Amino acid sequence: MRVKPAGEADWKAPLPLLSLRSGDQVRATRNATAVLMFTGGQGTLTVSAGNSPYTVQAPPAGATRGKTPELVANLSRILMGKRKELTYVPLAVRSVKQPPLLLSPRDGKLLGPPVLEWAGSDRSRYTVRLFGPQGLVWEQANLPRAPLPYPTSAPQLRPGMLYRWELETRDFPAQQGQIAILPPVEIAPIRETLTALDPATLRGYPKNTVILMRAGFLFEQELFTEARNELQAAIAADPDEPSLHLMLGHVYERTGLAGLAAEEFDEAQFLTTRTP
Repeated sequence: MRVKPAGEADWKAPLPLLSLRSGDQVRATRNATAVLMFTGGQGTLTVSAGNSPYTVQAPPAGATRGKTPELVANLSRILMGKRKELTYVPLAVRSVKQPPLLLSPRDGKLLGPPVLEWAGSDRSRYTVRLFGPQGLVWEQANLPRAPLPYPTSAPQLRPGMLYRWELETRDFPAQQGQIAILPPVEIAPIRETLTALDPATLRGYPKNTVILMRAGFLFEQELFTEARNELQAAIAADPDEPSLHLMLGHVYERTGLAGLAAEEFDEAQFLTTRTP
C-alpha cells in the first residue's frame, strides 16, 4: 500500500489513520486494501488493486443529515487527531523476576463493576485491596495472575464514587489504580451511542472502521478500559491491522502504560512498512 500526496512525485508508505486531501493518490497492490473514511459522515470507500491508483476527491456537497451521520462525522475528526509519527522503539530486556504492573483499571471511568487485571510473574501470588472514602472495602489474598472480576458477594460499589485499588506481591512495592463507575443517568446516552456505532447499523462501514470509531468515542469519554477491551478483541480477530494497534497504543499511553504503548506503536509501524 502506498500514497502520493498531491504535488509530490514519490509514493510513500501510509501511516495508520493518515489524513488525505483532494488530489492525493492511494495505490494498493496484491491483496492489500485501504479504507478511506469521509469526514462528512458520508461513508467509506475501499481502495484495492482493482481500482488503483485512486485519486482522492472531495465528497459531494450536502451531507446526509441526522444524528448518526453527525456522530460519525465527529468521530472521524477525533480519529484524525490520533495519527502519530511512528518510529521503532527498542524494547528493554525483561528481568527474570517480573515486577507487577496494573493494567486495568488504572484511570478513567467504568460502565459497571470492574474486572481487575495486572501483569506479573505466574509464580507469584497477589493480594488485592479496594479502598473507598471510609477506608478498606474489600480484600482478597493468595491470588494467581488472572483477570479478577469484582465479586458479587463483595460490598456493592456506589456509582459516582471514587475508589482506589491496590495490588501487592512479595518483594515489590504496591501498585495502585482508580475505579469510578458512572451513574445510570450518564451511562444511558453512552449505551445509546454505542448501539448506533454497530456494524449492523452502519452499513457500508467495514467492521474495523466501526471498532475504531467505538474506541475513539470511548477514549473521549475516558472509558479507557472499555476502549482497550474493544481493541484487544478486534486485534485478536485481525492482528495485522495497524490502525487497531495504533489506537490501542494511544489508550495505553493515556493510562500511563508507556512500555505497552511503545510496543503497540512499534507493531503498527512494522505492519505499515510490511504492507506491499
